[in-house]
Amino acid sequence: MSNVEQYIEQEKLYNTEGRRGVVNLCKLVSALDYRDPQYFGQLERGACIGDLICFLEDNSGAIQALQEWIIDTAPKTGWEEIVESQLHETEEN
Repeated sequence: MSNVEQYIEQEKLYNTEGRRGVVNLCKLVSALDYRDPQYFGQLERGACIGDLICFLEDNSGAIQALQEWIIDTAPKTGWEEIVESQLHETEEN
C-alpha cells in the first residue's frame, strides 16, 4: 500500500460522492502540499477549492483524465445532448 493510500485510509478520505467527496479530494491535494494561500472557497477546516485549483494548474494529466472520464461517461448521462445544443449555438454565432 502506497503512502498516499495509507493517508487516505488514516484520514478516512475514501468517500468520493457528493460534497464529502469534494472535501476529501481537497484535503488530499492539500496533504500533497497544494495549498492556496488565500483559502479560496473554504469548505471546512483543511479543505478549500483553491487547493484543488492549485493542484489542477500544476497537473495537466489530472485535467486530461477528467476530460477523458467526461467523454466516456457522456453517453450514459445525457451530457452528449447538452453539449450538442451548445455546439449549435456556437455554429450560429
